[in-house]
Amino acid sequence: MSREQLAKAIERLGYKAVVVAAPATQKTSPALRTVPIPKGAPAFFADAMRRARKERRPVVIDFWATWCAPCKRLKLVTMAEPRVAKALASVEVVFVDLDKHPQLAEAFAVKSVPDVFFVAADGRVVDRLRKFEDADGFLKRLGKLSKRPSSRPAKKPDK
Repeated sequence: MSREQLAKAIERLGYKAVVVAAPATQKTSPALRTVPIPKGAPAFFADAMRRARKERRPVVIDFWATWCAPCKRLKLVTMAEPRVAKALASVEVVFVDLDKHPQLAEAFAVKSVPDVFFVAADGRVVDRLRKFEDADGFLKRLGKLSKRPSSRPAKKPDK
């Protein structure tokens, strides 16, 4: 079945379907990629990314949808938890509604929501979350944003 046929079948069931091209194969690991500001990106996204770069702040990009229960729970439970809210105060947080901005989702190869990118101040994607997560797990991911990559090889433990 082609993507177009699948989209038509989904629409017959009463759902909205958008056919998008498959993302190009990446030669580098997502952990090594830097986050682009895609051409034609909405102002709220481009402004937040430029502000973060200028201020050397990490970024959390949360792709979500109004119909996504785990997305809502992540926002209302995890991100609202006092420890997480305090940690997020030092991070640029960008919420991207998948249905309103499908071109951004395509640029980031987002296939389902929630899809949260944790971007270090230097623009590297250091982690990605694709499901609901409690406050403790989310805080561990946020902790990766402040760690600098080492240019030296890891030290082997003594035997």
